[in-house]
Amino acid sequence: MAMATQPVSVDGIEFDALIDLSETWESDVPSYPTEAGFVVSDTIILKPLTLSMTLYLSNMPVTWRERHGSNTSRVQDVTKQLEELYFQKTPVTVITSDKTYRNMAIVSIELTKTKETGASREIPISFQEIRVTESRTTTIPDEYGKSGATGVNAGMANTTAGETQGSTSGEGGSRSSIAWGIGNAFDYY
Repeated sequence: MAMATQPVSVDGIEFDALIDLSETWESDVPSYPTEAGFVVSDTIILKPLTLSMTLYLSNMPVTWRERHGSNTSRVQDVTKQLEELYFQKTPVTVITSDKTYRNMAIVSIELTKTKETGASREIPISFQEIRVTESRTTTIPDEYGKSGATGVNAGMANTTAGETQGSTSGEGGSRSSIAWGIGNAFDYY
């Protein structure tokens, strides 16, 4: 790990030290059996980032003393703030000296007292990235046909589009893509 230039913080709550940090990137590769007797896969589904860290907290910080001073209730105050963050169920921002993680949900916090740490705490905490989507409505162009036997306009399409949505334009018209999850897109010109 790089030399810390700022304290690690979770939604603005600063800690004395980062003991360890682990980023986990996972994906699923769905497989489908075929009649020919083998399995095929046609996509990779990315799971959200998970972040696990152990943070150190004390009433008499050594590393960031000029920022926090000494306060006999600091550990108690910060653990209470962490509990409140957990029960608020809102995304938080985690800042380390290397990276900033936005839209993170607190998955677990372990608040343990031991005789080895005394009034200080080593706090294991885990986060999971939250991916936010938005709903969009679009008109289906007439050249895609009419619905049913009556030939009435095909109407509107509602989708939930995520990070895979986009549009491009160039010579010969424009093209848009509306996605239903990662890897499946309906394209129209």
